[in-house]
Amino acid sequence: MEVIFMFIVGFIAFFIAIIAIFKGITHRIKSPTDELKEEISNLKKRVNELEKDKKN
Repeated sequence: MEVIFMFIVGFIAFFIAIIAIFKGITHRIKSPTDELKEEISNLKKRVNELEKDKKN
């Protein structure tokens, strides 16, 4: 009985580890993309402000 319990606990720990690895990989891929989008939006705002200042 204890052996079956240990296999179940091991499977649950393995499953949680796989989920953690998957989330870590997706975070590493997604994070630079989000930062790049934010930087692009900041640059667009700066360009619009400079164009407004140039017109005035």
